[in-house]
Amino acid sequence: MTLRKVVDYLVVALAAAQLLLILVSWFVTAAWPDLPMRSLLSSEGIRWLFGSFAKNLLTPLLAWLVLGSVAYGTVVSSGLTELRRPITYRQRSALQFVAIEALIFLAVLLLLTLIPQAPLLSATGQLFPSALSDGLVPFVCFAVTVMALTFGFTTGRFTTLRDMVRSLTVGFEKWSSLFLLYILGMEFYASINFLML
Repeated sequence: MTLRKVVDYLVVALAAAQLLLILVSWFVTAAWPDLPMRSLLSSEGIRWLFGSFAKNLLTPLLAWLVLGSVAYGTVVSSGLTELRRPITYRQRSALQFVAIEALIFLAVLLLLTLIPQAPLLSATGQLFPSALSDGLVPFVCFAVTVMALTFGFTTGRFTTLRDMVRSLTVGFEKWSSLFLLYILGMEFYASINFLML
């Protein structure tokens, strides 16, 4: 079974679980009103479902999913995943540029964390939690995206600016079911929290 099919089954299961949770919350609160539980079909529950839907989705995980989609799509579109021996001269040159960029990104990261009073450290000088730990995933996604764009441009895979922009969106098509899984999962999690508070 492919990952895509697993995600599709999870999407259906979460949608069914959300509907079941709504009905069970209504039934339990109607049958046992003294329980410390709220119904999603009460006026308060309906207001919560409509009013907090967008807020329930706003987590760092959503940003990571968006940035990961951009990075993944660019890597796939650039041809980095299709490298086979023998490597052509253009691919070898592109890989050298990518290696230089990787060293620059690593040097920047080290300079921003290892020097005295480094700006990415916490107020107490720790790596975790700090600005570094909060921004590491976006930084890595940005670095991977830039390196993939460089590879694609150097090898001739991207010949126009439009090709580069298109590559940034390919990941959204590939990962579309993950976005749906995220939306349903976060709403289900938030609904459970609402019922128990």
